[in-house]
Amino acid sequence: MRTNPRQHILDTWRAFARATFGSGEWAWGGRYASNSISDAEQILILLYPATEVAGFRLDRPDSIEDDVLAVLRPMGSGLDIPMRMLEALEQYLARYTDDDGGPTFTGGSYLLAEDPDEEVKPEQYAYDITESYSISVTLCLSAKGFLREFQRTVERRELQNRIEAVILAMDQRLTSAMVGLLRSFVVNVLDPDSAAEAVLLRTVSQGRVVGRTLTQDLRGRLQPVRDKLPELTFGLPPENEQMLRDYPERFFECGWAWGVAQDATDIELTAAESVKQPHGIAESRPLLHFTVNALDGLADLFSTRTSRQGLLTSEQQSLREALNLRWGLALQYWSTIATFGSGRWAIEDVPWEATTGQSSPYFTELVLAIVAMSQQGGTISGSIGRSVAVLEELGQRGLVSRRAAEDDRGVLLHDPGVLMRLGGSELEGPSLAWSYNGFAAALAKTALRVANISSSRRNRARLIEVADASVEHLLARRQPSDGLWDHPANVYPRLAQAPATPAWDMTERCIEVFVAAAALVSAPPVADQGQVDQANNKIAEARHILDQERLTTPTAGGSQEQKLLREAEQSLNRADSLSGERPATAAALADKVLRDLDELAFARQAASRSA
Repeated sequence: MRTNPRQHILDTWRAFARATFGSGEWAWGGRYASNSISDAEQILILLYPATEVAGFRLDRPDSIEDDVLAVLRPMGSGLDIPMRMLEALEQYLARYTDDDGGPTFTGGSYLLAEDPDEEVKPEQYAYDITESYSISVTLCLSAKGFLREFQRTVERRELQNRIEAVILAMDQRLTSAMVGLLRSFVVNVLDPDSAAEAVLLRTVSQGRVVGRTLTQDLRGRLQPVRDKLPELTFGLPPENEQMLRDYPERFFECGWAWGVAQDATDIELTAAESVKQPHGIAESRPLLHFTVNALDGLADLFSTRTSRQGLLTSEQQSLREALNLRWGLALQYWSTIATFGSGRWAIEDVPWEATTGQSSPYFTELVLAIVAMSQQGGTISGSIGRSVAVLEELGQRGLVSRRAAEDDRGVLLHDPGVLMRLGGSELEGPSLAWSYNGFAAALAKTALRVANISSSRRNRARLIEVADASVEHLLARRQPSDGLWDHPANVYPRLAQAPATPAWDMTERCIEVFVAAAALVSAPPVADQGQVDQANNKIAEARHILDQERLTTPTAGGSQEQKLLREAEQSLNRADSLSGERPATAAALADKVLRDLDELAFARQAASRSA
C-alpha cells in the first residue's frame, strides 16, 4: 500500500490536538454547531484508533508511544492525556442528558430543510436520529474499554469513583441507543403495482422480462428472510406480520429508518424498562444510508473485542440478541437483492436506484458495503471479483481516480453531497433532509473492507489501488490552515472556499479509513494454495535431508556440525508454523536450510577426497 496509516493517524492527531486544545481545554464544535453526533465524532477521532490500532493506546499513561506523546503535546503529558479524555467524556454525557437524567440523541445542526428557503423548527432540531444511536454504540463501547483499562492504573479513590460514574452513564447511554436501534428497524411491505415495487423489480431484472418466472424466483430467494421476520416479536407493528402472512406474494424491504418509526411499538424487555420510548415520527421505510450506518455501529457491538473485554452487561445481552437478528436479516435481504440472478447483478448497474426513486453512485457504495459485510460473515460467495470492477467504476464516476471535466456532476457527490429526504419530518415543520459528502471516504473504506476478505492477490492489488487513490484524494482535501478536513476546493477549484474550521464528520470518516487500512496491513498476507504446497514440499525435502545428516553426523554435542543441525531444525519448525499464512517466508527459511545442509555435505565430500 502507498497509504501509511500510522503516519496519517499521527498527522491527524497532531492537527486535532492543536485545534481542540489550542486554548488549553477541550473546545467543542467546529464547522457545525455541536450536536450529539458531531461531538461523538470529535471524541472518536482520538478514541477510535486508540482502542482499535496497536501502538496508539492512550489508556496506560506509562505505555504511550513517544511519537504519540509528541503529536498530542497540546493535551499535556502521558498522565494528562487519559485525564483529558475522561473530562471530554464527562462533558459529552452532561451535554446530551435531559433534565430527567435520560440520554438524548438529537441531530441538531446536521438536519437541513429540504427546501433551502425554509428554516428548521426548534422542535425538529430535537428529533432523535438513527445515526446518533449508531455512533453512540461505537462511542460507548470504545469509552468503556478505554476507561476500564485506565481505571486499573489509578490509585486515588476519588478518581476511580469518577471513572466508575462515567462507565455507568455510558452503560445507560448504550442501553438507550440499543433500544433506539431496535425501534428504528422497519419492514416496509410494498403495495402491488406501486412505484416502489416497480423500482425493486426493475433493479433486480437488469433488462430481463419482469414476468411470473422472475417474480417467483425473487420471492424464493427472499423466502428465508420472510420466514424469519415473525421472530421479530417487538418494535414492529403486528400489522406487518399479518400482512406478510396474508399476502405472501407481496414484496418487502427491511432495514433502518432515519429515526424511531412512526408505527414502532415499545420494547418490552427488562433492559428497556428504564429507557424512555417516545412515539416515533420517521416514515416506516428503510433508507440505505441509515441502514449501513446502523450496521457499522452494530459491527462494533458484535466484535470479538466487545466479547473478549466483556463490555456488555447481562441485561444488554438480550438487546444484543434482538439486534443480531435484525442485523442478519438486513444483510441477507440487501445482499440478495444486490446479487440476484445469473446474469448481470443489480449491484453492477451503477447508480443504484432506491425504492424512493432517488438514485446515486453513493447508494451503490452503500449496497457494496452490505455485500462486503455479508461476504465477511460467509453469507454469500463469489461477489468479490464483481465488486472490484464496481468500485473501480465508482472511483471514476465519483472523480476520485480521475480529474473532473467542466460542469461535471460528479463533483456534487463531494459538495454539497447527496441530499436524502427524511420522510415524516414534515409533521412539525418543513420537510427535512440529510446530507452526506463522504463519498471518497466510503469508497476507500469499502475497498479496504473487501480487500481484507479477498483471497486473490490480483483482486486485492486492484482494491488497494482504489483505496490508495481515495486516500490521496482525501489527503488533498485537508485544510491548509489546520491540516484537518474538509476543503474540497483543493481538488475541485470551481467550488466555493470552505470555512476555515474543522468538519468533525469528515475528519472522523478519514480516521475510520486509516483504521481500516491499519487492519488490512495487520492481517496476514494473501497466500494461494500453490505457494503453500511449494513451501511444504521444500520443508519436507529439508527435513528428509536433515534426518539423513543426523544419521551420519557424530553426536558430540559441541561440534560445529551438531550446532548447524540444531539451528536447521529450529528454522524448519518456524517454517512449519508459517507455511499456511506466510508461505513465501516459510519457503525462504527452508531454502536457507537446504543451502546450509548442502554446504555441509559438500564440505564433507571435499574433505573425503583430500584424505
